[in-house]
Amino acid sequence: MIGPKTPKPTAADDRRAYAITIKRDTKCVRCGRRGITLDHRQNRQTGNTVPSNLQGLCGTGTTGCHGWKTVNPTLALAEGYAVKRWSDPAQWPGRRLIGGQHTWVLYDDTGDFRVLTAAEAVRKMEGDIRDDDDTDALDAVRGVLAE
Repeated sequence: MIGPKTPKPTAADDRRAYAITIKRDTKCVRCGRRGITLDHRQNRQTGNTVPSNLQGLCGTGTTGCHGWKTVNPTLALAEGYAVKRWSDPAQWPGRRLIGGQHTWVLYDDTGDFRVLTAAEAVRKMEGDIRDDDDTDALDAVRGVLAE
């Protein structure tokens, strides 16, 4: 059975998502620097400009933490700064600096997040990566979580 079509997000929906994320991420979630650009954790596609898929990173696509994510996709995935194409960003753990510590979180679409333990993060990430049999990414996740 085919479900009902979901309406295409409007430009106003996208602006709302960006505004919520800017309020939540006043500094780079990876290094804590001021002066962020908004980054899609999962590559941009229609309908995924939502707060759970956005994060504030310093730099651009070629500089700072934003540039690091671009040139280190497997590590960015393992560290929670990227989301696999088929995964739900609201269910894929992210990482952010909280009180000077890199902390695992789940972002939601209201502009909030819930702190996770490393064990919760690995269960969510390993289960999703195993579905794809992506052993390089799985090894990277294990390495990050062992820190």
